[in-house]
Order: sequence, then C-alpha cells, then structure tokens
Amino acid sequence: MNRLVCIVEGEGEVTAIPNLCARVMNHLGVEGWIVDKNPILRHRSTLVDGRRPGPKRPCREEGVLRALQMALARQANAVLMLCDEDDDCAATWGPDATAVMSRRVSGMAVMAVREYETWLLLARDDSSLRAAGLLHPEKIRDAKKALAALVPGYLPTTHQLSETRGIDVSLLRSRSKSFDKLVRSIAALCGAPAQGA
Repeated sequence: MNRLVCIVEGEGEVTAIPNLCARVMNHLGVEGWIVDKNPILRHRSTLVDGRRPGPKRPCREEGVLRALQMALARQANAVLMLCDEDDDCAATWGPDATAVMSRRVSGMAVMAVREYETWLLLARDDSSLRAAGLLHPEKIRDAKKALAALVPGYLPTTHQLSETRGIDVSLLRSRSKSFDKLVRSIAALCGAPAQGA
C-alpha cells in the first residue's frame, strides 16, 4: 500500500486531517493508498516565511524541508502539507511549498482560505449559517469564533474531528475553491481523476 503523510499546523488537525483525507480518497475512488494516522505537526512560522512582508509570502524553505524529512522517515510515498491562509496568499505559498517538496517526493501544499474552520462553516447547511448571521464564511477573520456560535464551546482539539466527519465532500467542493484544491491535490498525489465536484 502507498502511504500519504500529512503535515499540518494545528493540533486539532492532527486527528481531523487523516479522517478528511481518507474520506476524500473514498470520494475519489482511490485504491491502493492509506493515510498515515499521525500527521506531522509543525508551527505555521516554520512553514510560512514570516521574515517577508505579507500577503505574498513564500514558504520557509528550511522549515518545509525539515517537515518533509520527518514525513519521509514515515515511509511516505506522497506528502500533503496543509496550512491556514490567514492573511497570506494561497496562490503564492502553495506553489512555492509544492515546488520545494517536489524536489524530494510527490508532494502538494494547500492553504485553507482563511482557516480550517472556514471549511467547517461552509460544510454546514445554509439555514444554520443564515440564522447565525454568517453569510460569507471565507471573509470572516476569526472562523473559530464564528464556529463557536454554532458549536458551543468549540475547541479545535475537541471538535474538529467530529465536525470533519460531517463534511459532504461534493457539497464543500462546490462552495470552496481552496477545498476543491485540496481534493484535486489528493487526486494528483494518488493518481486518481479529480472530476465529480
């Protein structure tokens, strides 16, 4: 079996992302691949070059290479790196980090616009978002706080996995370009067609 190893920046994503990737693979009909259940957790400052002015910041090459080395030690056949966009530019960081990783392994880097929780908001039905006054989740600066209006006491380490399990992959692909990018990246890494949004 081929192994996909993920690199994440958030503690809640350590449990949520393997589940999400496995569900995306199932959605795509991927066979012959498993997702390593223990992603590599790296602080955002080691992945995004904060020494450069935003928003068009590239990856922090030495940090990406260090994380990649850890992924390769886990027998990775492919590596997926996921980072929150925050106030940076996914179209700058993603291709830059992907290029750095691709020198060593089949790798892709994706930024969630604006945060992972933005995807969780967009995965909810429109009526609950309207009722909470959350009309444009991708424009919200603090998606964690917004999600707490729908999930009382929301904490990433406690609730991200259960919220991720509720994602309808097809629906979320149609609502979020950055999530669709994640799905297309997993398809490319696993050699599967990415249609079906």
